[in-house]
Amino acid sequence: MQNQIIKLYNPLLGYIKKRVNNSEDAEDLTQEVFLKLSKTDIDSIKNVRNWVYTIAKNSITDYYRKKKVILEELNDHSIENDSDNGNAIKEMSSCIMTFIQQLPADYQDIMVLSEIESIPQKEIAQQLQLNYVTVRSKIQRGRKKMKVLFKQCCSIEQGTRGSILGYEYLNKDKNCGCSENTD
Repeated sequence: MQNQIIKLYNPLLGYIKKRVNNSEDAEDLTQEVFLKLSKTDIDSIKNVRNWVYTIAKNSITDYYRKKKVILEELNDHSIENDSDNGNAIKEMSSCIMTFIQQLPADYQDIMVLSEIESIPQKEIAQQLQLNYVTVRSKIQRGRKKMKVLFKQCCSIEQGTRGSILGYEYLNKDKNCGCSENTD
């Protein structure tokens, strides 16, 4: 078992680092996965590798959920700076989870895995035990549905390659789910 853990550590760390921007957080999450493994009856696990990656995926999801709560708290106390369009993407990203939660239930998990955790579509299909073509279609439809939600909430200014340059709320009285600073 010790050899199996040693063989899993570096690939798992790489997997988590691809999905978490902070190296220290990625290392902490990797340690957390192995801590959970140490507290589990290993003999009851049929495929340790799959189990470890599933736990890692769930830990990454929890990590972003906690981070979202912190971001929402920060947004409540931050000061708006209209002249800084460089933060448009960062500010709008706080809306993504809100919009994902407005999607039909069968799209939500797939969109979190695809858009928040950046897990490849083939991996999502394996994890959710769905056909790859089904996952690909749901992601495309989910993106279209989210685009509609964004358009109902905001007017988005895009660059020539689709990058977000700025945005403006269409109806300041309507709560579209995004935290807007009104101070």
